[in-house]
Amino acid sequence: MTSLAERAHAAAVFIRHNTAVSPHGPYRGEEHARTAVRLAAALGLGLDQITTAPDWQRRRSTPAEPVLATATCPDTHEKYVFLARFPIYDDEAFELLGPCPECSGRVPLAEIRHLADLGSYLARPPVKSEDIPQPHTVPETFTGDEGHTSTCPYAEIL
Repeated sequence: MTSLAERAHAAAVFIRHNTAVSPHGPYRGEEHARTAVRLAAALGLGLDQITTAPDWQRRRSTPAEPVLATATCPDTHEKYVFLARFPIYDDEAFELLGPCPECSGRVPLAEIRHLADLGSYLARPPVKSEDIPQPHTVPETFTGDEGHTSTCPYAEIL
């Protein structure tokens, strides 16, 4: 087991290295690296179990474009995809992405700040269409998320 100081140093090295070598440039590279470090810490995973990618579907032209972070369980190899909607803010919750019960598009189904939030979500039955109008069933960003298909009743109407 490594010490706290060693883990902190490894995280700092990871951020510096990924910022320098990112194909997305230094600013986006740092956002991706910090997102990976933050998610790994929140879920108690190693940095080698987190991958990041730009979220081309929710892309915007403002600073801090959304980042998709995929966490892989070291035991089962199951993958969980999280959205960091505003990665420059360290206090923002991650959004766990999953299938919309109406259109099957990949949309935010839960806000995750730490491992217990993920555990609470996984202990619930899958979200059904009739559950969505109930408060605190899905994040506020569920309705209107770009992951819905254009014919989904929860898609943003322009």
